[in-house]
Amino acid sequence: MSDYTAIELGGLDEWGSGGEHPGKRFIDAELGTAHTGISVNSTEPGGESPFWHVHSAIEETHIVLSGRGEIALDDEVVPLGPGTVVRVGPGTWRAVRALPDSGEPMKWLCVRSGADSLAGVGDDAEIDSERPFPWNA
Repeated sequence: MSDYTAIELGGLDEWGSGGEHPGKRFIDAELGTAHTGISVNSTEPGGESPFWHVHSAIEETHIVLSGRGEIALDDEVVPLGPGTVVRVGPGTWRAVRALPDSGEPMKWLCVRSGADSLAGVGDDAEIDSERPFPWNA
């Protein structure tokens, strides 16, 4: 039996409704991930993080899907828009906001990882270029 978990997040317009943390849904527990944390996020225009935060051992990658905003990284501010991807290393304080004139909520993924480095894990991919895809059957 294959080892996977599939969940439905709904469309981007459904992100941010309800939940323990308004505008944020941590899906790593739902997926049962062991080494990767993932949250889906929605911030209304003019909205911002409720606080700064820093990780001592976790790296975050923010992937912006829609809307416009900014991420504060220590004393620097990086503009965010659809297609912007920002890696934030351990020890860097961070906070996010959606610009008041964004025109739509800012929607983004935050991927958190720790454990061993990818270099430490190495390239563990096995390739099978002969196996047919099931959608070509």
